[in-house]
Amino acid sequence: MRFSRTRPRPDSISPTAHYTGYVWARNGLGNGGLSTARGGWYYRLLQPAMALSRAFGGPVLEDFLLARHRVIDHLLSAAIEAGHIDGVLELASGMSPRGYEFSRSYGSAINYVETDLPDMAARKHEALDRIGSLGPNHRVEALDVLHGQGGDDLLALAEEFTSGKGLAVISEGLLNYLPTEALRTLWSRVFAVLRRFDTGLYLSDLHVAEDNRGPVDALGATLLGRFVGTGLHFHFTIPEEARKALSSTGFDPVELYLPSEFADRVLDTNRPAADRVRVISASTART
Repeated sequence: MRFSRTRPRPDSISPTAHYTGYVWARNGLGNGGLSTARGGWYYRLLQPAMALSRAFGGPVLEDFLLARHRVIDHLLSAAIEAGHIDGVLELASGMSPRGYEFSRSYGSAINYVETDLPDMAARKHEALDRIGSLGPNHRVEALDVLHGQGGDDLLALAEEFTSGKGLAVISEGLLNYLPTEALRTLWSRVFAVLRRFDTGLYLSDLHVAEDNRGPVDALGATLLGRFVGTGLHFHFTIPEEARKALSSTGFDPVELYLPSEFADRVLDTNRPAADRVRVISASTART
């Protein structure tokens, strides 16, 4: 399935960055300084539609946004605490509180770099600077991983992670807004970066068609695609197709988790609409 509309400015700040920033803050994630007034306005605007969708068993943004975020946090924490990862490169980080929370929790034990398109990166840098989060081990960089120098820019940024232990690349909230060709390009570039490290870990979320069937889901996808202005893409019908695509890129092993698989140990993963999304955990090893 594909629903699309062209955005007028490729570097404009996405409404979803404001919306998700507000969702994180209202659920106790991160610092309130990462939430915007516009995010609160978007949240209130969408509440009637979300209530109606919940009543009919459809997708509810807050449910799967929180579920995917918490599971990615859980998997990243486990990798850091196991001693496998000491660098994190987050793509299209928006107003996510992850960099703020992980830099506070792990301090100098990790090097955390957030990236986004120039407008969003500037907004994020300003917000993090205001709450005192930036420093030698936490910074924000402008990066367009799909255009300009693309993979070269990503490789150059990854070279700044010099410890050699392990790097995690995160692309939360990005994949389903990309056309299939761009998705595959992104995965190839991420793999090229991660294979340079002793341990490489790719974490992301992905919606597959099998988990989002029915007229309410189709309507929700259409409205969300129009809301963000890029369209919404379901690249794969079933999780196995996505697993094979990642494996053919070179990732091994590859897992696509349902959030409910973590319900006994991760908050918000038992929400009714949590399983509208999958969480990717794909690894690499130096060759």
